[in-house]
Amino acid sequence: MKGLITYSIAIFTIFLAILSCQKQVDYGPDILQLKSDVASLKSSISTITAQLTNLEASLKAKIDLTNSKVDTINISISNINDANKKNVDSLKASILSLSNSVKDINTSIKNTNDANKKTLDSLKVAILSVDSSLLYLSTTSQTTLSSSYNKILSNYIGILQVVKSTSAIIQIDGSVFKGSFIRGSLLNFYELDNSLNQTGRSFNTTIDDDYGNFDLKAQNLSGKLVRVVGDGFYWNEVLNENSSTKISLTGICKIDSNETVNVNVLTHLERARVEYLYNIKRLTFDSAKAQAVTEVLKAFGYTNTGIKRAEKVGVVGIGDGSKILLAISTLMQGYRTESEVTQIMNDFANDLKKDGILDDVTIGNDLTTHLYYVDTAAVLSNFKVKYRKLYNADTVNSVDMRFVKNFQNNTTFVKDKELIDYPIQSTGLYGTAANIFRKDVTAFTGTRPYQSVNVTRKGLYVKIEAYKSDGTKLSNGVFSACAGCNSNWAYDQRYDGTTNTIIPTWTSTGQLSHLDMGGFSAGSYLIKYFEGPNTNKLSFSKTITISY
Repeated sequence: MKGLITYSIAIFTIFLAILSCQKQVDYGPDILQLKSDVASLKSSISTITAQLTNLEASLKAKIDLTNSKVDTINISISNINDANKKNVDSLKASILSLSNSVKDINTSIKNTNDANKKTLDSLKVAILSVDSSLLYLSTTSQTTLSSSYNKILSNYIGILQVVKSTSAIIQIDGSVFKGSFIRGSLLNFYELDNSLNQTGRSFNTTIDDDYGNFDLKAQNLSGKLVRVVGDGFYWNEVLNENSSTKISLTGICKIDSNETVNVNVLTHLERARVEYLYNIKRLTFDSAKAQAVTEVLKAFGYTNTGIKRAEKVGVVGIGDGSKILLAISTLMQGYRTESEVTQIMNDFANDLKKDGILDDVTIGNDLTTHLYYVDTAAVLSNFKVKYRKLYNADTVNSVDMRFVKNFQNNTTFVKDKELIDYPIQSTGLYGTAANIFRKDVTAFTGTRPYQSVNVTRKGLYVKIEAYKSDGTKLSNGVFSACAGCNSNWAYDQRYDGTTNTIIPTWTSTGQLSHLDMGGFSAGSYLIKYFEGPNTNKLSFSKTITISY
């Protein structure tokens, strides 16, 4: 720094010496710019000086408090009886040593601050010299400067810019969660200009663990807008397994200082809306961020959450933010493939972009349909088991699925399709016939019906039971099964030898179709359906009649 200052003053001295003997050109605008740069630098110095003063005052207060406590101890020791005087003297000596150490710390801090102030004072002297020169140039009758010294002025301005610029290293940390991105996933920070276009500068890092955590050191990002993109495999909280393909999550935020920047479903869903409000509606960036995340949350039925910046919400944290994030992540996941997760998130974000309202019924109904099958208790259990390995148990235990229930109970969207397919007809050994398991068909006549179900989603299962119409067990022989006719299904007659009764039971074991060519005798039957990951929970039932 000292060399830089000396160099800058020398340059300007040379400039002043030869100022008056050169061919004259107008350099008024450059002088004005230089004055502006100097003023800006002076302001920066004032700010740093104030910060140092505040630091010194804060540390002094803490040291004074420590010394006060030492004095109190000494007073208390004085009141102890003479019988313990020997031990007390030893204690006093220790306390005196402690007091001296504190004083040494105080001295070191003072010396450090003095050194910093000395550097600042030197810089102030240099600036004062520049200020005086500029004053002379602005008041002299020579308002023109030699073009041959254009380079000198340019170099000098460059020196000032170097002095003025900050090269502070900013520490950025956070996590990437859809479920949590796994170790080795890539994270990129792209610097943006005031129109949210990339400047060409970028920083990148990788996820440190299987919980999506990362840290990054970036230079000269203070006060800058950035777009963050996480790309990688992630933990599927519904299936409790890692994804088979990669997805990308993104967000847009402002780096003010050392920051916590989380990339999650909220940041992804709000980004298009933030860009629209900022570039088209001309809101300030902070206002655009606050409005966009509020509208995203409202689309799920969540209001007054207190969330103003989506990137500050982590899946493990204090308050409702972590619960909301897990709920929305679960809603977006459902039993979707990775490509389907990406599509519904992007469709959601695009629908909110211009008006901040989720009015695409297809998207809303799809969310509701998948949630119908999700076992939220299992999701919560999966989450707690995983995160207790790294995080405080009390913190993890505070997370619940209350906000999923809120959406489920209050949404106007409806389940509009089956993720477990019940075909209209079933093709069997003897041809094609009506499918007895079709939910919307209750009467079967003519050709003997077959049974058919297709489980189309990984992680979904179904169990189907047959009873008499009054809910009692069937008499043995009412249903005849076809041995070896099942595909990825298990069939059990659940025979009761005492009563000679059965409960025909079909349970899926995989993600393929089931065909059974067995058949029921004519009569009335109660069919019970148990769908989802929990095949002990009744989902639907119907009474059918069969006649030939």
